[in-house]
Amino acid sequence: MLPKNPLTFSNEEFKSRLDKVRKGMQAKGVDVMLTTVPENIVYLTGYHSLGYFTYQILVVTLDHPPILLTRALNVEKAEVDSCLEIVEGYKDTEDPNDATYNLLKKYKLLDKRIGNQDDAWFFSVTRYKKLIERLGVKDLIDCSGIVEEVRKIKSPKEIEYIKEAARYAMASIDAAIKSVKPGLMESEMDAEASYALYKAGSEYLGHAHQLVSGPQAGLAFECAGRRPIKKDDVVYMEAGGTHHRYHCMLSRTVLVGNPDPKWLDMAKASRDAVNAARAKIKAGITSHEVDKAARDLIRKAGYADAFMHRTGYSIGLGFPPDWGEGRFMSINENDQTVLKAGMVFHMIPDLKIAMDGAVVCSDSVVVTETGHELLTPYSQEIVRK
Repeated sequence: MLPKNPLTFSNEEFKSRLDKVRKGMQAKGVDVMLTTVPENIVYLTGYHSLGYFTYQILVVTLDHPPILLTRALNVEKAEVDSCLEIVEGYKDTEDPNDATYNLLKKYKLLDKRIGNQDDAWFFSVTRYKKLIERLGVKDLIDCSGIVEEVRKIKSPKEIEYIKEAARYAMASIDAAIKSVKPGLMESEMDAEASYALYKAGSEYLGHAHQLVSGPQAGLAFECAGRRPIKKDDVVYMEAGGTHHRYHCMLSRTVLVGNPDPKWLDMAKASRDAVNAARAKIKAGITSHEVDKAARDLIRKAGYADAFMHRTGYSIGLGFPPDWGEGRFMSINENDQTVLKAGMVFHMIPDLKIAMDGAVVCSDSVVVTETGHELLTPYSQEIVRK
């Protein structure tokens, strides 16, 4: 066995997570849970690799140490960078479905009540059909959400890592803001933001920066291109940072020259909306109530049509293509979920008008019993250049 690298969390914390997941499995009537979600694998074991796009699956049982099945060339990394006791590999010439069947057979798990995380992004319908055919069953119990329910509330150590990611994000957006000037290409602005990001200590992001100027900024998920920033443009900025795969995000707006006065008014509305949401958020309040605080302010300002999405989303672990946890927890208009201390959110009430422009002011916060702790203490000034 190779010597292990230091773990990012204590063995006690990994055990606590596993115990909570096992309780969720028991409540679902599952003896064996299969998950291919890279965030869930790192959460339960500490192991992560850019190779998650190839087949790997974690087998969690009620009374046996978790087992990771991964591509053979990943075995050593999984052994040294995790708390796993058992790592099995399959060759590139081997059918992963056969390997999964043989692993379950080896550990005498085939006759157990087996469940699969059906909402996993990297587990296709084709793969699922082939697996259940190989296992000789018609279906598996859906285990979607069992691990995510545990992940919603962050431990003090997780919050510590998110604070480090916040520091990287602030360095990145600060560099982007300072770089803005007419004639600068968006890609050059992104280069400055990226240099500052990695210089501060970040790992690769789970999601590209969104640093865009002018009319294109009004399109959703637009990223930096070769477009030069123009006089009287509005520059939309959303940056992030990553520490041990834990993310934090921050967004700001820069007005170049003298754009239409509506953009300054809209930028103020976005800023006031994020502060209204922050003033409302605390343990015991619902997601809907926090969203309503921001949404009511934007509606009163006259920009409801430009605000088309949720006020915020959970953040924590992330791999490309996403840096957030909005798949399982958001600050949303119709969501009656009660917030709990330790939940962490990126609050981002941005305003977009397609092929006209966009403004944004966001902050990341951790929910406390009496309110919140701000993770991104960066000036909310609407910068003019």
